[in-house]
Amino acid sequence: MNTRRAIALLTCSFSFGALVVPSVASAACRRAQGAPSSALVVRLSLGGVFSYHGRSFSASGERVRLRGTVSGISDVSGERVHVRVYTGSRQIRSAWVSLTRVNRVCSEGSFTYSSKIWASGRTVFKIDHPTTANYPDVFTGRLAGLTVYKRATGFGSNGTGVGVLLAMLRKLGYYAPFGNSYGPATGKAVLTYRKVNRMSRIETPSARIYHLLQQGRGAARARYPHLGTHLEANLSQQVLIFFHGRKPVEVHPISSGKPSTPTVLGKYQFYMKDFGTNKKGMVDSSYFHNGYAVHGYEELPTYNASHGCLRVWVPSAEHIYNHIHIGEWIAVYW
Repeated sequence: MNTRRAIALLTCSFSFGALVVPSVASAACRRAQGAPSSALVVRLSLGGVFSYHGRSFSASGERVRLRGTVSGISDVSGERVHVRVYTGSRQIRSAWVSLTRVNRVCSEGSFTYSSKIWASGRTVFKIDHPTTANYPDVFTGRLAGLTVYKRATGFGSNGTGVGVLLAMLRKLGYYAPFGNSYGPATGKAVLTYRKVNRMSRIETPSARIYHLLQQGRGAARARYPHLGTHLEANLSQQVLIFFHGRKPVEVHPISSGKPSTPTVLGKYQFYMKDFGTNKKGMVDSSYFHNGYAVHGYEELPTYNASHGCLRVWVPSAEHIYNHIHIGEWIAVYW
């Protein structure tokens, strides 16, 4: 047996949505061209996952895609790899997957394996290629780093399902706390996501929300990106959004003016700020036009109910106040 065909399993690095393997295509190509009998190089990556702090996460029941490329294998015709999936020490999936030629010059073959994983816990993917007439030596590969978790159901939930939910919301620019406990601030963040995506205005998550977030979908979109660093108050969605050009930085729930006292529409610049609570119960006010302001208020319904101002949640009012600057633009529209 030719031991020079031992696997060169490469270390993976992480980014949002997938495991990304460092680029080694050119080196692998040179090996394949110059020395066909040299060591095989196996690269593995994951798609459909959420990456956070160097690990990948997927909600239970979400579809995960394993992609692999084998460089240095001269003929992939009829060749297959055996894919096995483990949660802890227990094997939960097993399948044979055919290799497909992707690069004739560099002698590369690839495969894709897709499956929904229901068992929660640390998940490991293992592949192996058994002895065949073309390749008498076995090559193997292993990819770890995926955690499958149970979704949070709402207030009182704790654990990974909450922490990942909050991280996914923050990734898209929603103002969400850190931690693994589902409290009022988490509820407000989920409500804001629901508002932007025109879902029912409640403060609990759903399987659909987890799915959309894991795919990186549902971010707020700027209507006036040419304003640069600015705010937008979308009254149809009842949200206040801080933008850097097109990028949403923070999204907060609001309650704007009721029909009898509507909020003024248009583009304005903040001209005055008033920290603290005034005689009208307005908390940490930032004024943008003739007494209209962004401010905290004791009552924050999910619909437009104010006297014309843009109400925000009192626990977030000081934070919002500190991030609004005199002269900064705000666009108010339906």
